[in-house]
Amino acid sequence: MGIFNTVICRYNEIATKGNNRSMFENRLVENIKIACSSVCSVKISRIRGRIFFHKDDKSVFSDAETEGLTENLKRCFGLDSFSFCLEDEPNMEKIKEMVRNSAPYYFDPLIREKGKIRFRSRARRSDKSFPLQSKEIEIEIASLIDTLYTQEQIAVDLTEPDISIGIEVRETTALVYYATIRGPGGLPVGSNPPLLALLSGGIDSPVACHMMMKRGSHVDFLTFHSFPYTPMESVEKVARLAKVINQWQKPGRLFSCNISEIQKLIRDNCTPKFRTVLYRRMMMRIAGMICDKYNLAALVTGEAAGQVASQTIENMSVIDRSTEKLILRPLCGMDKNETIQRAVEIGTFDISIEPMADSCTVFAPDSPVLHAKLHTAEWEESRIPDLDAALQATFEKIEIVPC
Repeated sequence: MGIFNTVICRYNEIATKGNNRSMFENRLVENIKIACSSVCSVKISRIRGRIFFHKDDKSVFSDAETEGLTENLKRCFGLDSFSFCLEDEPNMEKIKEMVRNSAPYYFDPLIREKGKIRFRSRARRSDKSFPLQSKEIEIEIASLIDTLYTQEQIAVDLTEPDISIGIEVRETTALVYYATIRGPGGLPVGSNPPLLALLSGGIDSPVACHMMMKRGSHVDFLTFHSFPYTPMESVEKVARLAKVINQWQKPGRLFSCNISEIQKLIRDNCTPKFRTVLYRRMMMRIAGMICDKYNLAALVTGEAAGQVASQTIENMSVIDRSTEKLILRPLCGMDKNETIQRAVEIGTFDISIEPMADSCTVFAPDSPVLHAKLHTAEWEESRIPDLDAALQATFEKIEIVPC
């Protein structure tokens, strides 16, 4: 049975913003509303650095609603933390009544489990006209708990309590809560320009997508395949990854591009050791064309410096020069273990490690170039007949895949 009728949402980084702070707050409010919409209809208000919401009829959240809201809010970028609260009038008797009615839900199970538990109360008073100061409110609540339980059952511990009772007193309302749930932090999705991520079936690129969402950008996805040289199941695998990542944002589109004709032209006309770098340059050009068509601001890749042959600093520099679009590489300074840990946390790792052929391995040379020069790469490309027409033909065949 639920007991909470309000949720308080806190943010951190947004509070450091200047004149455009309201834009970030408005975006966060909109994203919270979207996160709640699949669970219940809510009314949201914003008061002095806090965001509050309750159900339209102000009734308590059911256990199922509490569970659903918790799951969704944990994926709402921009939220630093949130708490389910009891809300009532801002006077001491009402606050005590809320604590008296709710404390047993938290204290009794722990006392049965541990025998004796430690607790504390923490008050925040934004209404300075309230007759008691924060410390006095804390003492009043601790004294109330002392009347509900014996000394053999409870003890005050201000540093490492089993239960912390939170109280917020504002001009028009008072709130009581018992748990602070961590949010994902960062900036709300949509507060920065939208991006296009090159999403493969590997471990790295899904993590890169997640990291750029955390910086406030909505992300669409582009995957390359080389059918019939790679199976169409590779696209299905990427679609499953995109579905997981889309849980953190309003769902992004997945573009699917068959690059095999371009790869054959590179195979037939260029020096073998340059194939991988040239593949990547062509991918960036096609990605740039999608950005222009759909008004996406920049590209995202899962590349990390020195991880594979195409990701040496020299090769990445040559790849960058293939497009005027900014290429963001959020994993560039991370090692593989750090990336794997992130992949596990966001739920993409198990899908990523499923074996599947990658388009970059098609016609791959045994000894790819490690330190490509721009003028050499451009000369190699000049040997490809009607390259611009081939790129346009490939671009026109791009499909949007459900995810």
